[in-house]
Amino acid sequence: MEPWTAMAERWPDRILEIRWLCAVDAEFRSIVSDYRAACDALDRWRGVDPPGSERIVGFEDLIIEIEAEIEEMLK
Repeated sequence: MEPWTAMAERWPDRILEIRWLCAVDAEFRSIVSDYRAACDALDRWRGVDPPGSERIVGFEDLIIEIEAEIEEMLK
């Protein structure tokens, strides 16, 4: 699965722009890969740790930070 697919739910109206940026911008592609990895990790830990655990909160915070970077690059 392509890394940008994790972003389809968060930014459905921007998915064509996201796919294009992934194709032409290595920095954006790297951030998108980081976002996908963080989302996957959060999903895994939600199945193991109790809600509100330090690990889950850490990944939620990381995802928020990465989303802010992505938002900035989409401007």
